[in-house]
Order: sequence, then structure tokens, then C-alpha cells
Amino acid sequence: MERKLLGIDVIRIDGGTQSREKIDEAVVADYADLIEDGVVFPAVRVYFDGISHYLADGFHRYHAHRKAGKGSIEADVVNGTLREAILYSLSANHSHGLRRSSADKRKAVMTMLEDFEWQEYSNAEIARVCHVSVSLVSRLRGDDAPEIRKFKMADGTIAEKRAANFKKKPETEPVVEEPVTDNGNEHDEMVAELVAENERVNDRLAVAAMEGTAEEKAMAADTIESLREEVRILKIELAAVKQSRDQYQSENGQLKKQCAMYERKMKAK
Repeated sequence: MERKLLGIDVIRIDGGTQSREKIDEAVVADYADLIEDGVVFPAVRVYFDGISHYLADGFHRYHAHRKAGKGSIEADVVNGTLREAILYSLSANHSHGLRRSSADKRKAVMTMLEDFEWQEYSNAEIARVCHVSVSLVSRLRGDDAPEIRKFKMADGTIAEKRAANFKKKPETEPVVEEPVTDNGNEHDEMVAELVAENERVNDRLAVAAMEGTAEEKAMAADTIESLREEVRILKIELAAVKQSRDQYQSENGQLKKQCAMYERKMKAK
């Protein structure tokens, strides 16, 4: 990735990388005023496929720079395909910028569910990519979900498994319940889905028991789901930090051993 000052007219926004339901013109106007006042915004993210520069993150900042009459914008340029740009855009703004609306989250999920390749991913994998709850993916997928789902392993490879929450339609032939591909992550993923389902049931019971109008209960349910998602993301980030810490400590230990060895060699001379 390389940070560059790109001309506004060079950047393409017509490749399907806009993952939001719509652009908030009021936010664009506010951003434009700040830009005119000299405020410097974070760089947008652009994918370059060797021919075109596709905007993957920062549409409000892009339109604000245009509105402010700017001819260029600072961008983090990544060498990648249009599909990689679209996939990245599905989780853009989950932790920064204008908070995603429920419609934005639904659009991100539907982009994957309507794609010839991504629709075969498991509910958990789509939820991970889009940074939404598994329950949202499950609701939007409906009963026509493919029985065999694909998901991404830690090393980046794609594996397959039978969906744990798949509702089998009646048929005359016997159903084989063993997973298509045996892998070490299947059990953990199934346990995670069961835990998540238990949390969703508890949340629904809590909302049903609360006092308030139907609208207030709906708002409470949305708030709970949003908080659950934030907790899930924080857990993922914490796991990544722990992994980095462990790797750093391991490397540090190796360096200490090497330094001790070199010190012994120097004293022996």
C-alpha cells in the first residue's frame, strides 16, 4: 500500500464499491465546510488494478473534496482487483467515519448473498467480512441457503462444511449428516454459532419482557444487536493483539538467546 495524492477525476466510483445504501448529503456538506476551513481528513482507500483506481472507502470524503472544489485527494493505494475492492468496501466504516445504518449493513450482506462466489460462504464468514451479526445474515439468507457453505481458513484457503443451521427441505433420499470436508475449525465454528444463537434467544426474551411500545422494543433490539456486534469485533481485535504479543515475545526470546550466545563466543575469544 502506498499513500499518494490522486486527482479526483482519476478515481472511479462506478465499480460497485459503494457499500452504503446512500450518500448523506448533509454529511458531505459538513465535511466540505471543514475542508475549506483547512481541516485535513484521513486518506481514502483506493484499489488499483493496473488500469483503473477504484474507491473502496471514503465516499463521503471524496464527494466533500469535490464539493469544496479540490482537484486532488490523499489516498492509500492498494494494488488489487475490483472484486477485492468490493470485498473490502463491505466492512468499510464499521469502526470509523459515519456510523453505518441498518440499511447499510443489509446492503453489504446482500452484496455477498447475491454474488456467484460469496453466496456460498457460511453465515459466520459473511458476518465476519461485513462486520455484522450472524443473525442478520441468517435472516437475509432465508430458507434457500445452500447446504454446503464455504468459509475462509486462517491461512487464507477456502474450505467447505455442511451448514449447522441449514433447514433441509423434505426429500425422498436419505440425508448424509457428515461434513463434506473434515477440518479442525468446524467444531469451533459450530460452538460459536450455538453460543451466538443462545445470546440471541436471551436478547429476544429480555426485549419481550421489557415495558414499552413496539417501536421502543424494536429500538432496544437494534441497540442490543449493535452492542453485541461491537463486542464481537472487540474480541476479534483483542485476539489479534494477543497473537501479535505472543509472536513478539517469542521473537524477543529468540533474540535474547542469540545475544547470549554471541556474548559467550566473544568472551571465549
